[in-house]
Amino acid sequence: MKKVQVAVDTGGTFSDFTYLDEAGVLQSFKVPSTPAQPEQAVIQGLFKITETGVKPDAIDLFIHGTTVGTNTLLQEHGSKTALVITEGFDAIYEVQEQARPYGKEIFNIRYQRPKLLVDRSNVVEVPERTGSKGEIVREIDLELTRSRLENLKDEDVEGIAVCLLFSFVNPEHERAVRRIANEVLPGVQVTLSNEICPFIREYYRLSTTVINAYLRPKMDRYLSELDRAISGLGVTTKKRYVMQSNGGVGSLETTAERPVSTLMSGLAGGVMASLSILDKAGLEHGISFDMGGTSCDVAVTEGRSVEIRDRFDIDGRHICLPSVQVETLSAGGGTLAWVDDGGLLHVGPESAGAVPGPVAYGRGGETPTVTDCNVILGYLDNREEVKDHLTLDVEAAKNAINKKLAKPLDLSVDDAALGVLKVVDIKMAEAVRALATSKGLDLREFTLVAFGGAGPLHASRIMRELGLRQVLIPARPGVTSALGLLQADVKHEFISTKPQALSEATSESVQDIFRDLEQDAVTKFEDEGFPRSTLTVERYMDLRYQGQGYELSVAVTTDDLNTKIVRSDFDDMHAKKFGHAADTQPVEIMSYRLVGSAAPDRDQSVFDVLPATGALEQDPRLRTATFDVDGSSQCFEVAVMQREMMESNRTYEGPVVIEQSDTTTLVIPLQTAELDAQGNIIIRDK
Repeated sequence: MKKVQVAVDTGGTFSDFTYLDEAGVLQSFKVPSTPAQPEQAVIQGLFKITETGVKPDAIDLFIHGTTVGTNTLLQEHGSKTALVITEGFDAIYEVQEQARPYGKEIFNIRYQRPKLLVDRSNVVEVPERTGSKGEIVREIDLELTRSRLENLKDEDVEGIAVCLLFSFVNPEHERAVRRIANEVLPGVQVTLSNEICPFIREYYRLSTTVINAYLRPKMDRYLSELDRAISGLGVTTKKRYVMQSNGGVGSLETTAERPVSTLMSGLAGGVMASLSILDKAGLEHGISFDMGGTSCDVAVTEGRSVEIRDRFDIDGRHICLPSVQVETLSAGGGTLAWVDDGGLLHVGPESAGAVPGPVAYGRGGETPTVTDCNVILGYLDNREEVKDHLTLDVEAAKNAINKKLAKPLDLSVDDAALGVLKVVDIKMAEAVRALATSKGLDLREFTLVAFGGAGPLHASRIMRELGLRQVLIPARPGVTSALGLLQADVKHEFISTKPQALSEATSESVQDIFRDLEQDAVTKFEDEGFPRSTLTVERYMDLRYQGQGYELSVAVTTDDLNTKIVRSDFDDMHAKKFGHAADTQPVEIMSYRLVGSAAPDRDQSVFDVLPATGALEQDPRLRTATFDVDGSSQCFEVAVMQREMMESNRTYEGPVVIEQSDTTTLVIPLQTAELDAQGNIIIRDK
């Protein structure tokens, strides 16, 4: 029986499935997402795989990229949560940061912080105090703590976040609170800050812990139901994983306890896939550009690596956990276009989503979307391979654009549609430009790796807008993020916070700390079925100049600590990132990090499975399409071809539309397209 590896990436509009067997046969497809019951789309896809003849017990690996946690947080549909905090510090969560967010909100005089996830009435103060060195300043009053927790019995609380002062140095009191909570409030899930993010910065540690407690009951139910449903199909493998924000995967059990680690789940899969694609193509620098039905995610990958940030926010809510640096904006195929009372055209942020979807889908949509504009301009048309579940209503899309955009703007239908695409393309290009500028990068040497259901439709214009070198369309762009899931390793991070001056650290003391962290990693991975021989570890020290408000993680590559080398590496990293270094300023160690990873058994890389070229021998079809050329709309007769028709070592002149089962690639006038050795479409300006 051939073993099969399966990945599913859940998006706002479609869920993408891909599966690979031992013979190297790679298959992929999409099913509509089911936001109300997200596990249903996953089960439908798995059932569809078994209908092709794959035996359920042949599925050896299952990896899932999920948006359940992210959507729960954005929609504020989490569980009722309580917060346990050191007595006298109950306002930390409410005060948050004093600074406003960067960007346009700096100028918003009506700016409001996000709603607190914990009601003030459910904040419990605990009489205790741990000092900055881990010493017990005030013993925890266990009876008073019990009494105060008992007051939550009538509050229908499902989750409790515990964040006590300096628990990341000494977690004794937080563990005592959990023991009491488990006795007083059985069945309520307790999240300890020392287990979620055991490092300095009180508010960020607290915010992350609260978010985890807020998401945990719902994510636990979702993953439990999904786990049971998978087993109910006859799947027996225990290798069931969920993509994490840091680019690795974790088991269903681990993820259920730490749902906050999945807030960038699906996004991370696309970025990791982009890195693998660039590596196979022999390219150094790229921009991961994933545009789907609801949103667009961009990341800059320099030197075949992506920056892992240790702090980010979602809709103003702060999380301090490792995450690939991805910027997300409301720009997808389903993004709505509208004209305000002042006669200005807007695109987004609202989306038609999976239901009702674009007007052309005929599912009740009335407001035109980006997809509707692509339809009426001739870039998208009805397709034989998707006619069973989707037939485009071109006239309905045209009427909606005419009524709601063209007439209010006093434009033709084509010009109104081109205007929508211009707005959304500039919006996405600016996101890329801002991300690159923050890193001080010259984009002219970068390749835009475009994927997702809508990415290849917009990539050519965005490349021109940014002055990029070229566009790369992967072999299977519609399911690229799902392919990235199949490439991911199981990854866990272990942290020890022990502040001290770098000059005072000895090689022996550093080795002892990393040795303890490595033992924690070995225990964790062995519990998940990975012996020590399969484990790879990376060691880092979080350093800062004395008195600084942030740290940089510097890799420690040898067992013998040479403080001069570590100091030099830190100065170089600081100068590269911020443009300056303080060579004479004392440096402090704040934390020690160990990142452990292990790869599930794989017979081959999904990116080694190349698509057939020149396999389909037929002449391209012709149809009329409209493009913006030097600021005016012009009609062209374009060749419409299937991707399987393309041949290596041949240049295709734009404009041309290249169709395949999971997406459509658009090559605009004055551009060329060709296939590289890996089956990627490379688009360049003439």
